Amino acid sequence: MLFRIRAHYPASPLMLSGLLDFLFPKTCFGCGEWGAYVCADCLNKIKEKRERICPVCTKPAIDGQTHPRCKNSYSLDGLTSVFAYSGLLAKIIRKLKYRFTFAVVQDLAELFLSSLGEDEVFSWVCRQKPILVPVTLHPARQRWRGFNQSELLGRQIAKNLGIKFIPKLLIRIKDTKTQSLLDKKKRQENIKDAFIQNGAYPKSSPPAGGLNSKYLLFDDVWTTGATLRECCRVLKRNGASFVWGLTLAS
Repeated sequence: MLFRIRAHYPASPLMLSGLLDFLFPKTCFGCGEWGAYVCADCLNKIKEKRERICPVCTKPAIDGQTHPRCKNSYSLDGLTSVFAYSGLLAKIIRKLKYRFTFAVVQDLAELFLSSLGEDEVFSWVCRQKPILVPVTLHPARQRWRGFNQSELLGRQIAKNLGIKFIPKLLIRIKDTKTQSLLDKKKRQENIKDAFIQNGAYPKSSPPAGGLNSKYLLFDDVWTTGATLRECCRVLKRNGASFVWGLTLAS
């Protein structure tokens, strides 16, 4: 039986996680073993995605850097996507989105960052001290779900990288259809003009939202790239000089 827990007062993710752990004890998504949402053996089975692509044309690119011929004023400067969106990882992400499994966030973030340890280009990106900005949900969708999985993951990743995190720099003004239900062309149409930059961070107030700001734009999954490209366009129209895409999987 599927049901939602509602309260008159907002609960933090950690409080909600503790309650759900009591009601539904943790079992591994992969093998069913008790004690953790992903056991150590199953974590080791998650496949890394070695090939990097240009985020504009989606063809192979060295370390995910946008091809010089593909660059324009509003394009992503590169893309780092660590895991293959298949098997166990796809199952984990789906559960994270829809079943309030907050406890898996830290495990995923740690695995994600350990896999990035030898990526020289991404290390260079981090040395630029970019601001990590997650892709936001529409307020109605976030109220229904209770949280934003990209914000939860992004917060943990920014903390581990030692960089600034601004979860509300982008505001989603269109309650778009679920992208996974649409083809590539429909995704682009669906997401167009869905975001604006938060007016609390105008161009004249760096480093957050100011001219020449640098960003790590984070989302959980890269599919066609329509959402990240649209978010990047908004950031660059508002003065960003550098925007690098970062996703858990593709």
